[in-house]
Amino acid sequence: MTKKALEPLEFLDGRKPLSQTELAYMKVIWKHPRGISSEDLYSRFPNAAGTKSTILFRISEKGYIKQIRSGRHFLYIPQVTELQYNQALIQAKLKKSFGISQLPYFIAAFCGKEQPTDQELQQIKTLIKELENE
Repeated sequence: MTKKALEPLEFLDGRKPLSQTELAYMKVIWKHPRGISSEDLYSRFPNAAGTKSTILFRISEKGYIKQIRSGRHFLYIPQVTELQYNQALIQAKLKKSFGISQLPYFIAAFCGKEQPTDQELQQIKTLIKELENE
């Protein structure tokens, strides 16, 4: 059985999506926006040290983290927020499922229209602002 290649996320500059294992590591890294040491990060996962290094290298190669050497350890700093990542996944899903990559057009299609009216766009913007302030 061949693994299906994941499509790049165009809404994150073409970065490849994270695997489930990579996502587990990123969830820990996202909780430390200023960075987390390799020592702290390694202590949270049961994998062998070489496996952990490989996973973090792949995440870095995909552009989700920046690695900075700090003595004998590394500091891993997120380059994409969890919100940005989730938004990119949703936008990719909308595009793949419905051929629509922007939320306003998805909502317009959902309402049976080709494009949202100015009033509908304003309502959507208001809703987004309310969600951002939560």
